[in-house]
Amino acid sequence: MNSTATPPHPCSTLTKTGEMHNTPTLIIVIVSTLLLVGCDSEQPVPAEPIEVSIGKNTFETNEDQLPGINRVWYYRPPLVRDSLRLVMVLHGMGRNGEDYLDSWIRFADENQFLVVAPEFSDEHIIGFVGSLSEGGFEYRYTTGNVVSWFSRDLPEKDWYFRSIEKLFGIFRRSDSRVMGRYVLFGHSAGGQFVHRMVLFNPGARFDLAIAANSGWYTLPDGEQNYPYGLSGAPKVQRRLDESLQRPLVVFLGSDDTPDQGGFRTRSEAMKQGESRPQRGKHFFDFAQQVADRKELTLDWKIKYAEGIGHNYRDMAEASIPLIQERGLAPNE
Repeated sequence: MNSTATPPHPCSTLTKTGEMHNTPTLIIVIVSTLLLVGCDSEQPVPAEPIEVSIGKNTFETNEDQLPGINRVWYYRPPLVRDSLRLVMVLHGMGRNGEDYLDSWIRFADENQFLVVAPEFSDEHIIGFVGSLSEGGFEYRYTTGNVVSWFSRDLPEKDWYFRSIEKLFGIFRRSDSRVMGRYVLFGHSAGGQFVHRMVLFNPGARFDLAIAANSGWYTLPDGEQNYPYGLSGAPKVQRRLDESLQRPLVVFLGSDDTPDQGGFRTRSEAMKQGESRPQRGKHFFDFAQQVADRKELTLDWKIKYAEGIGHNYRDMAEASIPLIQERGLAPNE
């Protein structure tokens, strides 16, 4: 580390561990006004330099800075161009961020992607008012940590969706070649996270969000209680117009059947459909109806990955044409 770097503030420490490759690194001091929010003062806080190394790497982080995230995996390819498209990859319930990262490495090399796979803690659960009698306990990860026990609103700085934006800021400021917008991909529980992030944080800097094989959905329905609808959810209903006009792909494996993965059978989920593809179509169709009523142009798409089941590796590969279609990666 550069001995002249500004000493870290006590509430803004990111600790890098486990570098996998002895390769040249780019070190830039990060000013954390925009990316390490968490101190009461909201003032600029000096932070340690972040080393963005070529190859596969990991670092641990403080959940006070990036709520919910306790480790970050990333892969930076050898550079052949002067820009990098960051792809943020969200894991499923297995909390296996490294495995998800590994499934994208080949595509990172081929397309000059900087792939970042945050790993969320697995011990945080929450209970929702009105659903406890049906076992209404949810992981804070999939529902974004927007409410506390008994559906009390949490401040936005504690939302896990905000942690993704802060994490993007870390890499954006650590390597000047990182482009100003990113691709957001999540599979299974990660797909749930992605579509809810579009609903709750539509101002985020993604230029494509891919929600792959989500098990169940939060409908853009102001009459149904969160997390199956938007009633009782903080701030999201007044952001809905913007959410419907952000680029979201509801991405469904045609062969994703209920016997694959943990398939939710609670009554509210079953109303959405008897399989993940059915639930994804129900979600998309409902959003289209809402957009039509509001006289908005829906920028959501529904796409099917033919012959693919509940498999994050196959869905990652099938996502590359979706990214290329948006002009966000070379189409060779």
